[in-house]
Amino acid sequence: MTAEEKLLESGYEGVIYLTDFSYDDALIGVTEDHRAIYDYEKMIRWLMDTEQWSYEDAAEWIDYNTIRALPYMGDGAPIIMYPLKE
Repeated sequence: MTAEEKLLESGYEGVIYLTDFSYDDALIGVTEDHRAIYDYEKMIRWLMDTEQWSYEDAAEWIDYNTIRALPYMGDGAPIIMYPLKE
């Protein structure tokens, strides 16, 4: 199921979601003000699994090409969650 389908099925219309790559599995929730939330580690894992990139290459891609673009997406831009290390 795509991110768009997940959001619409859950009743969230008009939520801005990431489309650079298919980070559908990394979409983990929506905030109260309808901002998509993505898990950074799951985004990296997706690039590693589907594009056969190293962890470092995937992290660099996300940091440079995705996270840097978030401010240009406006107030409803997605949020990237960084899990706490144990």
